[in-house]
Amino acid sequence: MRWIALASLLACGWCWILPTLYACTFCSGALRNRQTLREQYHDAAVVLLGVLKQPRLNSNGIGGTTEFHIRQRLKCPAAQQLPDVMILPRYLPSTSDPSSPTAEFLIFGTWTDGKFDLISGMSATPTLVEYLRAAVAIPGHDRVRQLAYAFRMLDSTDPAVAADAFLTLGKASDTELVEARSVFEPQRLRRWLRDPQTPEERIGVLAMLLGLHRHPDDAAVFTALLSESPRPERISSNLGGILAGYLLVHPEAGWRTIEQLLAEGTVPFNERLAAIGTLRFMQATRGDDARPAILRCYRTLIRQGELADLAIEDLRQWGWWDLTADVLSIPRTVANPPPILRRGVVRYALSCPQPEARQYLTRLRQTDPQLLASVEESLAIYETIRTAPRNQQRPATTPPP
Repeated sequence: MRWIALASLLACGWCWILPTLYACTFCSGALRNRQTLREQYHDAAVVLLGVLKQPRLNSNGIGGTTEFHIRQRLKCPAAQQLPDVMILPRYLPSTSDPSSPTAEFLIFGTWTDGKFDLISGMSATPTLVEYLRAAVAIPGHDRVRQLAYAFRMLDSTDPAVAADAFLTLGKASDTELVEARSVFEPQRLRRWLRDPQTPEERIGVLAMLLGLHRHPDDAAVFTALLSESPRPERISSNLGGILAGYLLVHPEAGWRTIEQLLAEGTVPFNERLAAIGTLRFMQATRGDDARPAILRCYRTLIRQGELADLAIEDLRQWGWWDLTADVLSIPRTVANPPPILRRGVVRYALSCPQPEARQYLTRLRQTDPQLLASVEESLAIYETIRTAPRNQQRPATTPPP
């Protein structure tokens, strides 16, 4: 059943399984697919602030129009003339008190065939507008300042501001977060992690950020989070980030915890997947320093079999060939390996430069040429997509199973 579950995850969205350069390993897939206000501002040709009035439904009850009275043109090309009152092709109920400064509405738009075209809109308090102004004023290349500003605004009393600030952090790459670690105040991180009211989606990212400071005394914060058994959902769903933070502040205890978690067959499937996310984070940020411990964990996964395909693909993409003998032995040591695992072994062998891999492929060419040809074809397609210019591809994922 777990092989079926894993195959479904791969079919539905490989990006969820494998880390990318485009977002923090420990943020949810839902966050990765959303745009921050800064991103929306830069993608739009026009950004306006105003109030909604006179919403009208069409006679058939489907769709409608709304007057938008412009108060501020936050972004608008000088060559484009917009009237002070625009008719939006949407039915947007106006506020009960349009004269109130908190009743303002923010819209993002573009030009299509010389006409204004609405992209999106949202209610906007003065706090949100000021937040947006400050965010877009930070140069695009200065990621540290952007992340520092977002971190300061996590405590905003405006829910929309706090949510967008966390989205900014969650969409940063692991490398960017490591480089900006000095701006993430540890005392605030400790407070949030101890607070049961902290939104669940933030816990993994906040735990990892605390770990980046590598204060040994913070081990107590992580042991408190991990001590409950069974783990509550808010901890289990953020286990990857918590384990990463624990590893950074107390490496010996952290590695021992991960190795035990991966070795025990009774550990829930989603928690072992979370631990693999932690291993990927350590490989991306600690590299050779963490290599011996990562290889120990991956040897355990390969010998267990159930999550071996993920471990094998990671090793292939990293170019770590230390466990070649373990990988190539799978067809002999795993009873009836599922197709996804068999193909993973072949994919690894096709990339591996070691002579054992060449010998394996020579034998396979005689015993199962159809499998070899199929994997060679899918790997070639994947590599073509992966190496294409970034504006012509989606973020790199795993090859088709």
